[in-house]
Amino acid sequence: MQRSVPVVQRMKLAQGRIAFTNVALKYPEYMEKAGRLLQLLAGHSMIRSYLGERDCSITLEKRTTETPADVIDKGEEGVFVNLASYYFENYDIGYIAGMLCHEFGIHPLTVSKPHMAQEEDGFRGMPFRVPGLESEDRGGPDGFVSMNSANAKQADHVLGAIPGSPRYTVYRDLALEMAQMLLRDAETRVQGAREQDVTDLLDCFLMDVASIAATNDDRKRGLPVFTNREGEAVRRDIATVYNAYKQRLANGLPADRQGIAPLFPQDKTPQAVKADFQTLMARIAKGAFRAWSIDNSEG
Repeated sequence: MQRSVPVVQRMKLAQGRIAFTNVALKYPEYMEKAGRLLQLLAGHSMIRSYLGERDCSITLEKRTTETPADVIDKGEEGVFVNLASYYFENYDIGYIAGMLCHEFGIHPLTVSKPHMAQEEDGFRGMPFRVPGLESEDRGGPDGFVSMNSANAKQADHVLGAIPGSPRYTVYRDLALEMAQMLLRDAETRVQGAREQDVTDLLDCFLMDVASIAATNDDRKRGLPVFTNREGEAVRRDIATVYNAYKQRLANGLPADRQGIAPLFPQDKTPQAVKADFQTLMARIAKGAFRAWSIDNSEG
C-alpha cells in the first residue's frame, strides 16, 4: 500500500531526541497526550539505551487495516515509529504506552541485543505449553495445548509470549519499568496522570501475551463476529490464559516494582475479552472516517 508523505509540522513537539512529526497542535488533548508519551519514552532506561545517540520520530497515520503501530530501525538514520491515529486518539496513555512496549520490546529493541539469536535457538520451532491450559488435552499433535513459533502468524510474537524466553523477558521488563514510571507520575501528580494508567498498561500487556499464546498469534479467531463459530471458546481460553499470566507476573514482581502490585487489573472474564474486541473494532471503524490528531496543514 502506497502511503502519502507525512506533513512535517512547523513547531516540533520533542523530548530529547524523540519527536512527533505531524501531531495536530491545535487540539490541547492531543498535545498533552503526545507530550506525556514523549516524556515516558525519553525517560525509559531501556528505550533510551537502545536509541543511544540516534533520533526517533513518531508519525501518526490514518491506518485501520494494519497494526496499531510499528517501529522501524534504520540504523544510523534513526528509529521511526508509525502510530495509528485512531489508537492515539481513542485509547488512554496506559494502553498507548503498553502497545509501544510491545512494538519496541518484541521487535527491534530485542533484536538489537547481542547474542539474542543464539539465546533464542532453544525456543524456535518448539511447542510450549500455554499458561493456564497446561492440563488440557485437545488431541493436538503435541498432546497438549501449545504455541509454536514455527507455525505462528508471526514467529517473534510467540517468542515474545513464551514465559522465560529471552524475548518475553525483555518485553516484560520493558513493560514493568513503564508501569513504574506511570505510577511515579501519578504519585507526583503529573498533569493528567492517574493510577489507572498503570492498570491499563498491565491490562494491555496481559491481553497481548494471552491472546498470542491462546491462539498461536491467530488473534482473529477470538473476534465476536457472526461468522466466527469458535469465537466464544477462543475468548474463554484467552481469559483463562490472561489470568494465568497475571498470576505469574504478580508472583514474580521484583522488589523495586512492588508498588504496582495493588494496581493489577481484575481477573479477565470471557465477557471482558469480548468487550475488549468490540471496543477495538468500534474504534477502528471510527478511525476510518477522520484522523483529528494529524496535522493536515501544508507545512
